[in-house]
Amino acid sequence: MYPVLFKCPLFTIYTYGVFVALAFFVSSWLVSLEAKKKGLDDNVIYNLCVLLLVSGIISARIFYVVLSWDYFKADPLEIIRLQHGGLVWFGGLIGAIISSALFLKINRLPVMQMVDLFAPYVALGQAIGRIGCFFNGCCHGKEGSVGIFFPSQGRILFPSQLIDAVFLLSIFVILKYFGPRLRAGMVFVLYLILASMQRFFMEFLRGDERPFYWGLSIYQWISVLIFAAGITTYILLSWKKKSV
Repeated sequence: MYPVLFKCPLFTIYTYGVFVALAFFVSSWLVSLEAKKKGLDDNVIYNLCVLLLVSGIISARIFYVVLSWDYFKADPLEIIRLQHGGLVWFGGLIGAIISSALFLKINRLPVMQMVDLFAPYVALGQAIGRIGCFFNGCCHGKEGSVGIFFPSQGRILFPSQLIDAVFLLSIFVILKYFGPRLRAGMVFVLYLILASMQRFFMEFLRGDERPFYWGLSIYQWISVLIFAAGITTYILLSWKKKSV
């Protein structure tokens, strides 16, 4: 829609980048405030936020490049042009989980408490980021008579990015509301379950190109795996509680 927010001879400010930065600063600020209330070191929390941002973007980009290699091999420099969009949530999630696990182990921080602390704000950051996708014109919905005209695509498309943002914001609200009522680890598990369900059904509205296997997109299959992992973890945590 409006991929360039500001442009001058010296530099260009891309709308997508602005919303990624906004998602980071809003989420990290809110999570640091909550961390203080829980008696956690806000400097450690901020360092973890930066680590999650960097590792998440790198792994999300790598995932996207691998899945779209036919496009990138023609112009390898496009790999570093993040302003054009092209970040995969699943790749970012995997990278963030690995990097945060190492960080928490090195700093001897409580894993369950930390993942529960961050989970709602990850959903909030995703919601803000999807608005950036809308202005950038990527991750768009299917073509139809009902929708919004996307100049970058030259046609009327369903604004799936905005619907995505609404559902992700709803997940944030749900996690914040039920969080205090759940035992350790359950907030993060609930995030995995809800986020994977949200992505699975949103894929039916998407109109951008992505690999399909046996009638479902690659992201729907990954959603199924994450959903199964979330349900399995929920059962294990519930069984552990009964066993104590």
